[in-house]
Amino acid sequence: MISEIDPRGLFAKNLLAHSQIQVFDDGALGRLKARTRTFDSGSYVFREGLPISEYAFVISGYLFRQKQTSDGHRQIVSLIIPGDIVNPENRFVNNLDHNVVCAEKSSIGYVQKSEFDSLMDSHSYIRLALDLITTAESRQLREWLLNIGGRSARTRVAHFLNEFAARTRLRGLNDGLRFYLPISQEQIGDAVGITPVHVNRAIRSLVESELINHTNREYKIVNLDGFRQAGQFSEQFLTVNDFFE
Repeated sequence: MISEIDPRGLFAKNLLAHSQIQVFDDGALGRLKARTRTFDSGSYVFREGLPISEYAFVISGYLFRQKQTSDGHRQIVSLIIPGDIVNPENRFVNNLDHNVVCAEKSSIGYVQKSEFDSLMDSHSYIRLALDLITTAESRQLREWLLNIGGRSARTRVAHFLNEFAARTRLRGLNDGLRFYLPISQEQIGDAVGITPVHVNRAIRSLVESELINHTNREYKIVNLDGFRQAGQFSEQFLTVNDFFE
């Protein structure tokens, strides 16, 4: 089995959340030949349109995917957390239609695309798990679209924070009530489609309603049910485990 110390252990956790990987599948992950690289905060891991020959997964740190208009407006379209595959769509295409940027200092593991594709060909559970991860990410994207297009500023921010707390808890990175969010209020605004001023007001309102405590980028949820109601949040869209029920 993959050790928690092995950086690929987080990736195995990601796969296990969506599929019951068999022992030999798990061991096969451990035999992958990976190289690692560390990036500083603000560094680009991938740039839109450039060719890619490797799969990348996050060992430590947090990243975000962003699209940018010709006049420089940035829209953050998703967050990437430890254990995530940065570029799963490279199974089918040789480049990305977006940029991937580090929100903080991050360590990335790279595996040759040909090697990982061969692994999926010989281990069907890994291929299935990756398909379900892609499905879960599609669900998350639709939830983000609803958040931006159909919710108030306060609800958008509450939903965003709830999602981050839940995703990182499911990955075993925190207890789901206390978490460090490694992005600025400006970046939260770029993710939910409001200004940093409105982000600040929304967070202050959530604090004044005694739903969360907040100091710098440290958050503590003090009323989980109330906080989830404030964000119109449910965890159901985060995984596709019902596939096996």
